[in-house]
Amino acid sequence: MDILTLKSKVKLGCNLCDKCCIYRGDIRLLPINVWRISKYLNISVTEFLDKYTDRPKKSKLELVLKTTGELKQCILYDDQEKKCGIHSVKPLQCVMFPLVPENLKRDYFVDSGQCRLEDAKEITVNEWVNGNNKIYSKNKKICMEWILFIEWAQMKINEFSEIEIDELYKILFENYNPRKWNIIRQMKKNMWEAEKFIKENLK
Repeated sequence: MDILTLKSKVKLGCNLCDKCCIYRGDIRLLPINVWRISKYLNISVTEFLDKYTDRPKKSKLELVLKTTGELKQCILYDDQEKKCGIHSVKPLQCVMFPLVPENLKRDYFVDSGQCRLEDAKEITVNEWVNGNNKIYSKNKKICMEWILFIEWAQMKINEFSEIEIDELYKILFENYNPRKWNIIRQMKKNMWEAEKFIKENLK
């Protein structure tokens, strides 16, 4: 596959075919996604976690969106409207689709080829991943910090009990003040708290 940069031109568009929303179970959520989506749905974070998320068995400290039915359709797909039910606050992974980040630091991508529209207008990768709201550029840094943290944490918690793992999930995904709007600052603080908890409980 060719490596794409933000300046690369691609033919991408959306005809509401739902291909990006089926056979999922791999849409990972950052704490900022949990916070934003729960606010968008007007429910509490704990209700959102219980109703809409799963913990991957092979990746502790991560969350994915649940799926429904034989097609493993994303639980937040709106069947009546035939589109994403949380479009304005959907995770970065969904924003970038069908592009897949090859190297976030360098802004390198590959096209998975799962969404071909031959009559689509040619646009730059930057236009696709950022749109009008600079979605990619606003979230890239904290996304990279999260990936590095999770990689470090997963190497440390192999011997942790289920109770300790549950406590880490609470610190990382539930410990937010809804009255404070700087969610990224809160997320960084919680990552620091989780790191402290891990170091204090290493066996």
